[in-house]
Amino acid sequence: MHRCLLLVIGLALCGVDRAEAQDDHFGMNTRVLTAPMADKMTELGAGVVRLAYGWDVIEPNCKGCFNWEATDAWRDEAKRTHRTIFASLAYAPAWANGGHPYRYPPVNYQDWYDFVFATVSRYKNDIHLWGVWNEPNLDEYLQGADPKVYRSLVIMARAAIRAADPSAMVLGPEVSFHGVKDGWFAAVMNDFGDLFDIVTVHWYADGPDLAFMMDQLVRPVSLGKNVWLTEVGMTPCASFFGEVGQALFYQRVLSAFQARRSWWTGVNFYDLYEPPTPQNCGTAITRADWSNRPAFLVYQAFIKAHR
Repeated sequence: MHRCLLLVIGLALCGVDRAEAQDDHFGMNTRVLTAPMADKMTELGAGVVRLAYGWDVIEPNCKGCFNWEATDAWRDEAKRTHRTIFASLAYAPAWANGGHPYRYPPVNYQDWYDFVFATVSRYKNDIHLWGVWNEPNLDEYLQGADPKVYRSLVIMARAAIRAADPSAMVLGPEVSFHGVKDGWFAAVMNDFGDLFDIVTVHWYADGPDLAFMMDQLVRPVSLGKNVWLTEVGMTPCASFFGEVGQALFYQRVLSAFQARRSWWTGVNFYDLYEPPTPQNCGTAITRADWSNRPAFLVYQAFIKAHR
C-alpha cells in the first residue's frame, strides 16, 4: 500500500506530458461540454465524452418545439478539440408521458421515435455513438424498471437511429451493477441484446467484485459483442486516503480493463469536473479550480502508455 501511495503521489507531483491525441477506448462522463471541459479532455487524452441528450431538455414543452442551443454548443466544442461524443438518449418530457416526471416512459412511442430521429438526423455528421436510456433497471431512471418497457424504447430508438444514420452505433443497455447482479441484464441480453452494437454496463465500488462481475456476469451473456464500462468512479470522500485513494481506485479499474482488452474495449469514468458542495466533495478528477487530482494524472499516464 505504501509503495502504491508513493507512486500516485509521485505522479501527482511530477506530472506527465500533455496528451494531445485522443483515443476512443478511453472516455469521461460530463454533465455539459464547455470550452474548459473540452480542453481538459484534450489534456487528458481521452477521446470519448459521454453526455445525456435528454428528451425532456431538448424537446421540453411540446412536440416539435426543439431547443438545440446546448447540444449544438457541445457539438461545436467536440469538433474544435476532436473529441467523440457518446450521446445517451433518455428521459421523457411531461407532454409526452402523461404529465409525469422525466423517468416515466412515453404514452405514444411514436413520439420517442420522432425525437430520436430528429436528434440523430441533426447530428449525423458529428455523432455516431448513441446510448438508449440510462440505468433503465432502476426505478429512479425508468419508472417500474420493466424490461418489456425498455425493449420497446430500444426497438423504436434503434429503428430511428438507423433510419437517420445507417452507420451509427447503438449502445446499451446502460445497466447499473444492480441489474447485472440480480439478473435484469442477463434477461435483457437474452431477449433483445442483438439490438445493441456495443454492450454497456456501469459499476461502482459498492457493487460486486469488478473482475467477477465482468468475467462471470457480463461477458457470458454479451453475445460476443464488445463491452464498454460507461460509468465508473469514486469520490475522494469515500476513501480514507482522500484524493490518493481515488487515484488508487482508478489504477485498479484500469488494470482490470487492460487485462481484458480483447473484449472489454472501452471505459468511461464518472466524472471530469463538478463544483463541490458542502455535503459532497464530488467524483470529479479535477478540482473546483480546474487543477488536476492525482486520479487525472494516473488516467492520463495510462492512456498515453496504452493507447
